[in-house]
Amino acid sequence: MRYTLLVAALTAALTLTGCPNPNAIGVQKYGTVTATTVLASNSQPVANALVVVNTGPSGQCYTQANGTCTLTNVPVGPQVVSASATGLNGPPMPVNVTTENQNYPVTILMYPTT
Repeated sequence: MRYTLLVAALTAALTLTGCPNPNAIGVQKYGTVTATTVLASNSQPVANALVVVNTGPSGQCYTQANGTCTLTNVPVGPQVVSASATGLNGPPMPVNVTTENQNYPVTILMYPTT
């Protein structure tokens, strides 16, 4: 009888505690990253560069003629964005997505590959 009451009390306490980490139950918040790729030597836009973010269902895009592309559904938290194009590479750039439904711009300087 005492064990039954103890188990019931523990079960009630665990049920009422709540979940301190909403991501643990599948609730995820997302932001948007707008990447701009430019040549490091003259700041000209780099078209058709593949831009990749380390996480997210839509984790890559190709830049347009103006050197920009948009990555959507980027999970809130620290991310790393990098870019590459024919004969060019951009170093990994950190971006911290902190707020849901906000846009975070990042500029990636492109250097010739060696």
